[in-house]
Amino acid sequence: MRRFLTAAFACLLFAAPALAERATPAKPETLTVSAAGTQREAILYAPDAATGPCPVVLVFHGGGGGADWMANKSARLTRTLTGAGYAVVYMNGSTKRRTEKLRTWNAVHCCAYAARAKINEAAYADAVLDALDVRLDIDRTRIFLMGHSNGAMLSYRLAGQMQTTPRAIAPISGAIFADQPDVPDRTSIFMYHAVDDKALSYDGNPEDKAERWRTAPHIGFIKAEAKLAELKDCGPQTAGPSGSSVQTTERACPGSSVLVAVTGASGGHEWPSRPPGYSIEQAILGFFDAEH
Repeated sequence: MRRFLTAAFACLLFAAPALAERATPAKPETLTVSAAGTQREAILYAPDAATGPCPVVLVFHGGGGGADWMANKSARLTRTLTGAGYAVVYMNGSTKRRTEKLRTWNAVHCCAYAARAKINEAAYADAVLDALDVRLDIDRTRIFLMGHSNGAMLSYRLAGQMQTTPRAIAPISGAIFADQPDVPDRTSIFMYHAVDDKALSYDGNPEDKAERWRTAPHIGFIKAEAKLAELKDCGPQTAGPSGSSVQTTERACPGSSVLVAVTGASGGHEWPSRPPGYSIEQAILGFFDAEH
């Protein structure tokens, strides 16, 4: 029977200090691609070393951020993933003003310019993977999406729209909506949300701080987990490794995929979320590593 979270992963979940890391991530490279008739950029951090085709993590910032901003906030994530052999790409949303920040993603019901302009985000993701194929030897069977807030909303929808189906997605402090499309059988999900999130509420409060950016109410975390399980035809929910700072549930799903839901006792809407004694970077790495 396929494991949900191995004992090794459980240890990673609650490792207070991160494993040994470089002081700073490797020097980034800028990728420029053509997608749906527009020029777009992304920031690539190549893996430290590769013994074969490398897995890829596409990272989608929250609404109002940008690729540079997200990369600066995510130095520990970059070090953790590139040190384990992953290529990490910080994707860049769209903005009417062409500034480095204030960028959003088209997650249909959110957010702002990208949603109003109906930006083709799948074409952008596909173009970035094609560019990586030229730059690196990548493993198309191990493509991962990780997003925060508006970027997490996008990852839920993008999984079934890309030419290369992601092996797993890791939406952090995001949400789904009533019209959430199917998630491919082979795509595992690691979903995280803090109960004290005031911007995109845990329980689906339609009057939270992000309400003005949405065109439809979001589904609360518990109901979202149940809806995703129904869409993916997953098995019964079981308890996973938990503690005072996080609670975890797990489900086995078709296609050897899993649905893991992590509730943080604190951490709010910030990226990265920091419940006491919990390393979200190590948790994401452990989850991705388990997806072969």
